[in-house]
Amino acid sequence: MTSSYQESLSKESQLFIKVLENMYHTSHIVNIPSGEKVSLSKSYIWLVLRGVIKIQTLTLDGEISILGLVSSDNVFGEALSTSNPYEAYAMGNCDLLPISLIEIEQNPTLSISIFNALRKTYQQTEMLLSIKSIRRMEDRIKSLFIFLAERYGRECKDGIVIDIRLTHQEIANLLSTTRVTVTRIMSDLKESKWLILERSKYVLTQQSTI
Repeated sequence: MTSSYQESLSKESQLFIKVLENMYHTSHIVNIPSGEKVSLSKSYIWLVLRGVIKIQTLTLDGEISILGLVSSDNVFGEALSTSNPYEAYAMGNCDLLPISLIEIEQNPTLSISIFNALRKTYQQTEMLLSIKSIRRMEDRIKSLFIFLAERYGRECKDGIVIDIRLTHQEIANLLSTTRVTVTRIMSDLKESKWLILERSKYVLTQQSTI
């Protein structure tokens, strides 16, 4: 956990993004401001070039459930899911590239690239599901922050600063618990110095990363 996720992208991933940007030209890239909802369609999927997208749905009892976080070199879209509703929101400013399903079907090279992007998206979703299955809630929250630090962290003088900020409610929605429970455990973690807040960003201290 020594660099931000964007910096830790493999050379292959960076090349993949660069090739697609050159293929479609910058006129096709869509910038989504922080907090904005992403427009979705069954006819195309989105490739994340920069930034993080939050995917969410509603449970049967009307509660928000966060299905996952999608970041650089990952894909998402209504065409890839059976969830209803299926909603996507930008967490910070994001650059996205729409790619039509027809084009993917007709272009074997593009199909392979999208498959690799899907594989990475699946692996991240699988990791979040495994975290959600941890029984003890404190361990569940700790595991989430370790995952976020590995994915979006960079070194700072106090430990690892996480370049993505989730509210207590979003953490609760992601881990299938209540905001009150998250707030209580987060307070304990901050009191024990396992986690600190620095300039509105969470930092895992050195003891957390040992």
